[in-house]
Amino acid sequence: MSGQRPEDAVNRIELLSWLKTIERDFDPVLLEARKQYPASGWVGVWLARSLLGIKYKRMPEDSIQKTVAFFSSRATLWSAWLVAIAGNAALAWIRGFDDWQWLAGIVLLAAAVAGSLKSNLTRMLTPGDPYFNSSAYKLFRPKEYFMFLNYLKENKHTFGTVAKWVELLYNEHSLDHLIREHQAINEQLRRESREFKASLERSERNLRTADMQIDLLNRKIELLIQQVSANENGFNAAIDVIYRLRRADPKLFTPNDLRVLTAFSLFELEGDVLYRICEQGTTETPPAIHLDDPNYARYSSVKLVHSDNTIEYATSDREGRTVASYWIELPSERVVIYNFHFESTNRSIHAIIESKEMYRFIRGICIHLEERGLLEKEGIRHAEA
Repeated sequence: MSGQRPEDAVNRIELLSWLKTIERDFDPVLLEARKQYPASGWVGVWLARSLLGIKYKRMPEDSIQKTVAFFSSRATLWSAWLVAIAGNAALAWIRGFDDWQWLAGIVLLAAAVAGSLKSNLTRMLTPGDPYFNSSAYKLFRPKEYFMFLNYLKENKHTFGTVAKWVELLYNEHSLDHLIREHQAINEQLRRESREFKASLERSERNLRTADMQIDLLNRKIELLIQQVSANENGFNAAIDVIYRLRRADPKLFTPNDLRVLTAFSLFELEGDVLYRICEQGTTETPPAIHLDDPNYARYSSVKLVHSDNTIEYATSDREGRTVASYWIELPSERVVIYNFHFESTNRSIHAIIESKEMYRFIRGICIHLEERGLLEKEGIRHAEA
């Protein structure tokens, strides 16, 4: 500003210096207190921290109240509790334990608790401390509370804001400086706008991706519902067929009915040999499998005999084929092994094979075939398609 008197320049410098000092001394402390305003009840938190060490937070590193930090530490409190309770309990077993030793522990604990109560309350009345509580501050230091109340309630301006605006007003080239500040603010706003736009674009992409995933999941859920419904209807229809055929012409019910989902083979366990009863749709199923033959050790039916499971899986001799085996005990105490032969890439069939309904269905067919005398070992005879 042209024509400025020397004393005005001195006053300007002094005022700016004073405002900078206030900003340095007040803003860090009161801004931290502003974050904790307004506060709810304080008595319960104070007692929990002081008596039990709950919700403990360290004092700021720049705090000069080392004694307060020591007594408000839960390590100090817990050590006092340990000495007073565990120490006295241990010393009680020592021969010649005097009353004054027990009293010393209690006095130590009382001093620690009193120090903890005082120190924690002091921290709750100290702006800038993590324990600061405006409700307690208002009760014990009402004059200071109402002096800083407007600052605590403000969510935009600080002493730094005042210093900045005074500096702008006092700048010798105020117009140029304001223009530069205006340009800087505009540039900052443009930068924030670009960042916000980029963030918005990322959010939109994530939203589109989420929508696509939701659509995909919905389609999968619909397919699963259809599959479950189809499986349920199929099992119900199949069970109806079993009971209908049981009462109808026995000739309508043959081992061919064991082909439910895939190609199959059926063996009977006698001793340490599995004898084939029938098969359909397989090409390398042997007529007999010796359980102690190492060539058959990886067969699912052999693995099933040697395990406690009801179902076992194995890779077939044919590449890309998988075999799943059922252990089935018939009412006559005969044990038969039913094998599904299917393509390894058909993952959906696993859930169907492992369902209780499918197991009951296959077992029901085997029971009815046995009742008609159709579960006889047939050597190399294949069931006709």
